[in-house]
Amino acid sequence: MKKRILIAMIVLAAMFSGASAYAQTEEKPHKVYCEIISTARGMFSNKTTVELDFGQYASWWSADRNLVDENGQSINFNSILDAVNYMAVRGWVFEQMYVVQTFTKGDSDTPAYHWIMSKDVTDPSQIMEGLQTRGDTK
Repeated sequence: MKKRILIAMIVLAAMFSGASAYAQTEEKPHKVYCEIISTARGMFSNKTTVELDFGQYASWWSADRNLVDENGQSINFNSILDAVNYMAVRGWVFEQMYVVQTFTKGDSDTPAYHWIMSKDVTDPSQIMEGLQTRGDTK
C-alpha cells in the first residue's frame, strides 16, 4: 500500500513539474518594431542609403545601422521599396511611412524617409533573424 502511494506521488510530481515547465517556456507573441531610414545617396545616383533602427545603440556618425551580407559587405538597395521587400521576406510587415525634411538657412536638405515595420516574435533573438548590421560585425 505504501509503495502504491509513493508511486502515485512520484507520478503526480512528474506530471506537475512537466506542466509548469511547459507553461514557463510557452510565450505569447508580441509585436516589435523596426524603422528603415532612407536617404538619397547623391545627386547623380538613383540608389538609396538605408539604415535600420531596432532601438539598438549606434553611434550617430558610424555605419552601425547599415545592413551587411554574411561576408560583412554592405547591402546596396535600388530604392526604399527594395529594402522594404527585403525586410518583408524576413517576416517584417509595413505599418507606416513619414518624411522628415530639415531646412537650413532657407535651403532644403535631402529628405529622409522613415518606414515603420513590425514583426511578431516570442523571443528577442527572433528580431534579427536573417539580418545583420555593420554594428553586429564588430
